[in-house]
Amino acid sequence: MNSERTVVDGVRNGSYKDFQSLYEKYAPILHPFVYGLTRSQSITNDIVQDTFIKIWVNRTQIEPTLSFKSYLFKIARNQVIDEFRRKMSNPLFEDYLLYCESPELSDSPTDKGIDYDEFILRLEIAKSKLQPRQREIFELSKEQGLPAKEIAQKINVTEQSIYNQLSLSLQILREEMGPYLPLFIILFG
Repeated sequence: MNSERTVVDGVRNGSYKDFQSLYEKYAPILHPFVYGLTRSQSITNDIVQDTFIKIWVNRTQIEPTLSFKSYLFKIARNQVIDEFRRKMSNPLFEDYLLYCESPELSDSPTDKGIDYDEFILRLEIAKSKLQPRQREIFELSKEQGLPAKEIAQKINVTEQSIYNQLSLSLQILREEMGPYLPLFIILFG
């Protein structure tokens, strides 16, 4: 088998076979590293793929005398940071990250396995049980952070109606969230 330096040289010169060899060696190592940072299977898959795309696109800039593994992980880390910056505009993701860092989580090993994508999927299924108006009010209030007064003006109902519908929505969603209830309560009350 070729030494890693020879394989990296091959990639630099456009060898797809050598690129495939590096991918097969490092993708299984890179995947758990990225997942540990993102806690999202779909984001992890995208970042691992994007990392190797960047390797291929910028292959002539790879320095074969330096550690390829370090170079690869640095690109992946930067991809994760870029993804977090994009996601931070989503308040639900920001709350999820805060939840993952909470001290209570360290005492509960079952919660560590909660995947963001699974939580979002379960939340979408739960929200489908709501009436259209209840769902709209929940999303405006809890996901977009609008105050009840602004929601009432926006959809032309009383502020008390917003509170009533929101209370009913939360009750239904709590019943539907199953194993994700602790995270749901932390995020939405």
